[in-house]
Amino acid sequence: MKNDPPADSQELLDRDLARQNIEGYWLLGPENYVPYPATAVLPHIWKWDDVYGMLKRAGEVMNLDDAGRRTLRLINPGLKDRHFTTHTIHLSIQYVKPGEHAGAHRHTMAAFRFVIMGHGAYTTVNGQQCVMEEGDLILTPQMTWHDHSGGEDGAIVWLDGLDFPLVQSLNQLVFESYGKPVQAIQQSSEQVAPLFRYPRPAGACAGDFFHYKWPDTEAALRARVKSSPAPDPFDGYPVEFRNPATGGPTLPTLQCALQLLKPGQETQVHRHTSTVIYHAFKGRGSTLVGDRRYDWAQGDSFVVPVWYAHGHRNGSAKDDAMLFSVSDGPVLKSLGLYREEGLKT
Repeated sequence: MKNDPPADSQELLDRDLARQNIEGYWLLGPENYVPYPATAVLPHIWKWDDVYGMLKRAGEVMNLDDAGRRTLRLINPGLKDRHFTTHTIHLSIQYVKPGEHAGAHRHTMAAFRFVIMGHGAYTTVNGQQCVMEEGDLILTPQMTWHDHSGGEDGAIVWLDGLDFPLVQSLNQLVFESYGKPVQAIQQSSEQVAPLFRYPRPAGACAGDFFHYKWPDTEAALRARVKSSPAPDPFDGYPVEFRNPATGGPTLPTLQCALQLLKPGQETQVHRHTSTVIYHAFKGRGSTLVGDRRYDWAQGDSFVVPVWYAHGHRNGSAKDDAMLFSVSDGPVLKSLGLYREEGLKT
């Protein structure tokens, strides 16, 4: 009869499929099909005055015996449930006081330390002592033993960048304690050729290199400015920290860079499929991210998410500005997913 219910329906089919842990393709909504990458990561800026005030409070309240590491994690407001800075990169700021030791360990996460305040402390990586100065970049590649020791001339502060969320999403998170508070120092990073000096010393191997020193980085940056007839339209005068053994990215999952903007310089706007975290190392300026302008000064950190249009401006008419950055570009390029495009404004 024409009023009889149908013997089968989509509702019944969907229900029976779900019981067997199967789902029909038709349940994917149109929001899953967009012509550009979508992300939950939001543009955000962390102001140095706020962060440093909290760091000093943490220095008074938290000791390293209890905390392990005295770091403040920068949490993206779009990822509060995951407690990360972006979906692939996590950034923290670490504070070590004179005479303190942050115990030795290793993990599958690749990491870097970029020193932003203080000097004389050191990080030991696989037995190599790397004495820290402002502007130094120190690497702890995956599964390298590392510990940190405070100096004698006041507290030191650095950025900790890790591929933590990426490694976790791949279910590859492994952490091991060294078993002793600190490693025995076997050599100094002074014995290893810096990034911008060649050839590398006889007997050196890729695993020997962990420490990019600021004088070498600054010299390369100034040489980039002097030798370039015109700046990069989107990044001013950039220098990437390259792996000296391979010529490839800083780490397999992370590309670190430093860029200089001349007084009053303003870049063109572009966007790309990589996510970038910036830290204002020197000077002041602003960055347009999407439709919002973020004003930054020395010490501030901010995020440019996937496919967000962005451009930078040096806010000073007489002083250079420098931005340190880290991106997940190496991962996307290795998978053939990286692309970028310039935009007219």
